[in-house]
Amino acid sequence: KSFTLNSDRIQVNQYETINYLDYISGDKEDVQYTPIDTTNLGTYDVAYTLPSEDENTEDQDAKTLIVDVVRTYDNEIFNPTDVIPETISNPESITALVNKTRKIPEGWVPDDLVEVAGSHQQLRQEAAQAFQKFYDAAQSQGITCYIISGYRSNETQALYWQRQVEIYGEEYASQYSAYPGRSEHQLGLAIDISNQISGDRLTEQVADSDIGKFIISDGYKYGFILRYPQDKVSITNYGYEPWHMRYVGKEAAQEIHQRGITFEEYIEESQS
Repeated sequence: KSFTLNSDRIQVNQYETINYLDYISGDKEDVQYTPIDTTNLGTYDVAYTLPSEDENTEDQDAKTLIVDVVRTYDNEIFNPTDVIPETISNPESITALVNKTRKIPEGWVPDDLVEVAGSHQQLRQEAAQAFQKFYDAAQSQGITCYIISGYRSNETQALYWQRQVEIYGEEYASQYSAYPGRSEHQLGLAIDISNQISGDRLTEQVADSDIGKFIISDGYKYGFILRYPQDKVSITNYGYEPWHMRYVGKEAAQEIHQRGITFEEYIEESQS
């Protein structure tokens, strides 16, 4: 007998009743598990075991499911302050994945940052060179592109998060701002762009602009994806951001574009 976990990590709402066997496949009948108290926010381990049929051995099938007990807002978006993220081991990779449950190692900073397309914003060298080609292509078609934000230090990201919380509250911040240590901007691989230089530059109006449409139609040709699409909020766990480009390299960007999947889905499939 054996069983498998359907996922390594899940999020459940505070006070939710968990049907633990829903998260495993295989021989469920004799599987034992350690329940958790969902009245308390936080990250917990649920240990599943399937005792051996051989009474003369202590062997048993054992697996652990990480469960985040969270406050959930609109579109299933949850508050990142409720969970303990895992630390990624590959922050230098162009396909490093950070999100609400995955963080950059403490103190890590990219060592090849350069200025982007004549602006004071920075990206890692490979991403900056790719963006220059994207920018030039947009310019050649008469498309206006303003660079708003590139690399951010942990300190800067902490200020961004705190400002969003103070002005708009934690629910809004959870949808549109990354908690420090979990921001793609800290990887030096993400860039926010707009069709305007003043006013509310980063709003959904970017989607209807020429540069917003160019991100969708041509971004992948230069190794960039629209990281937080409108119809994938339940997977990315961030609100729709038509201004946020992420460099992942041409190969990954082309597959993500052609298949219409998220970066999370791409990474999960590549690791399975």
